[in-house]
Amino acid sequence: MQDLLPYYERELAYLRRYGQEFAERYPKIAGRLQLSSEGSQDPHVERLIEAFSLLSARVSKRIEDDFPEFTDTLLDVLYPHYLRPFPSCSIACFDMEGVAARLSAPVTVPRGSLLQTRPVRGVPCEFRTAYDVDLAPIRVQSAGYQAIAQTPMAVSLPAGSGGQISIGFELLSDQAHFSQLEQKPLRVFLDGEPSIRATLRDAMLLGVKAAYVEVDGSGRWRKLNALPIAPVGFSDAEALIDFPERSHSAYRLLTELFAFPEKFGFVDFDLKELTAGALRCFTVHLILRSTGAERGSLQVLEEMGPQHLRLGCTPVVNLFKLNADPIRLTQRTVNYPVVADSRRAYAYEVHSIDSVHRIRKTPNGDEIHAFQPFHSLHHGEDPERSGHYWVARRDDDVARQSPGFEMEISFVDLAFNPVQPQTDVVSLEVTCSNRDLPHQLPFGAQSGDLSMEGGSPARLISLLRKPTRSQRFRRGRGSQWRLISHLSLNQLSLTASGLPALKEMLRLYDLSGSSVSARQIDGIVALEQCPSTVWMQGAHFSSLVRGIEIRITIDVAHFVGTGVAVFAQVLDHFFALYVHANSFTQLVLLSSDNGEEIVRCQARSGESILA
Repeated sequence: MQDLLPYYERELAYLRRYGQEFAERYPKIAGRLQLSSEGSQDPHVERLIEAFSLLSARVSKRIEDDFPEFTDTLLDVLYPHYLRPFPSCSIACFDMEGVAARLSAPVTVPRGSLLQTRPVRGVPCEFRTAYDVDLAPIRVQSAGYQAIAQTPMAVSLPAGSGGQISIGFELLSDQAHFSQLEQKPLRVFLDGEPSIRATLRDAMLLGVKAAYVEVDGSGRWRKLNALPIAPVGFSDAEALIDFPERSHSAYRLLTELFAFPEKFGFVDFDLKELTAGALRCFTVHLILRSTGAERGSLQVLEEMGPQHLRLGCTPVVNLFKLNADPIRLTQRTVNYPVVADSRRAYAYEVHSIDSVHRIRKTPNGDEIHAFQPFHSLHHGEDPERSGHYWVARRDDDVARQSPGFEMEISFVDLAFNPVQPQTDVVSLEVTCSNRDLPHQLPFGAQSGDLSMEGGSPARLISLLRKPTRSQRFRRGRGSQWRLISHLSLNQLSLTASGLPALKEMLRLYDLSGSSVSARQIDGIVALEQCPSTVWMQGAHFSSLVRGIEIRITIDVAHFVGTGVAVFAQVLDHFFALYVHANSFTQLVLLSSDNGEEIVRCQARSGESILA
């Protein structure tokens, strides 16, 4: 309603101002209505004027919002997450201290497992895990950084080597063997102060010159053929939010980067190479590149210790399935509120409607039939029941006044005309969140913050970060039209003149609107592209492929405390949308201070579709 107020005042002032002119031009008619610049002396006429101003204000607002019905429909089919709230997120840690030694083999907590908090305002919040969590009898024994690499005499470091990061891992159970852990990578969450996390992540993902492993404290280093570290969070199996197959994951990655960047604060260690020949422990030594600029930033790693690398962690998101309150069709209205739990509506927000079924009583029992969403690709699947479609709308004004009642559903036919299904009750399965209740949750309790139905091997489950607030894409003022325009990408926007457009696109995905993310976006100072040719290996054959090299110059000072690695990797995935499947993009990040190459990503096959 607050957004509607300026429109209402404008329409009311317009009627009163032109009402006076009308009175002067037609005194006989206006005299009866008693119109003047101050309004009408007749209270009934004044009520009519105010009511009409309210209706006109709604029409004006909808016009200035660029007909949201059209944009909402288009986004709902292609990229529905733009219309949905981004739920609260955090990092959960399964603490295995004191119990890991009793495990003889790893135990996996699968992705999508539900975790429950203590009640907040009488309602427990539910989170689901985004990653598989492998609980194993292993711990981080040691971790440290040295500005100058300390190597055995027999080890010859490559040219340009600088500092060294060493991380030691140890088995805790006499019954366990490293061979039991080699099937999956060892996932580590980088914890600590933001500057330490960012510097450590950049050093491990961008700055490693060579990698060695030392087993059982033997003092002998074995050089690894490939770096044993990989970033986490970029595959579809590691998504925070549900995403349809027809939507490209690069848009999801941009959303997650700005809404919850902690999701990308993990790295995977490949245990197959690291544990070869190890009995009880091993240490991985990462030799870093030597550059003057990096040497200064790496000083914060002198405080690095085992506490900065945590095992048994995963991002968690406040989403869960629920059977909403059944809707009893009264045949007196075309819109019905979708309420998750009418007793505590304030505690739930419908994120998405997953299925709608009608339940009709017949002499042979209950007859159940599924309604299909109108904005979908299921039209005509059942010609005999072509009128059974549903449409849902989310009203932001209702959300502010009556949380929990903002979503409405109506039933239409193929011509989008309202219909009244011949049924008594409609049941709905929905995906819900707990709104901003998780953000009010106290965390860090000694007894843990989360519990798991059926229990878990962990001693306790804690939250390492305060749950975020739920966030939403900005609506109105043409913002959704700009979103749609950015879904139609072309290589012209990768030239120097396309830099403002790239920044605008990134700002559209910045749900939090924080100063940190704004500083990152402003840190992009130049953009250019040039043709390139590389030898690419395919599944069946290899060949020379022509593509484009995208060169982005950044001000590194804008990324202090957040790092460059994740930002570069997300942009690398996103730019693959700019070329077709028989081409490629290669992202190169340069420093504006000295022009040095910060990172050169691998050539990525194009993912746009050729008609």
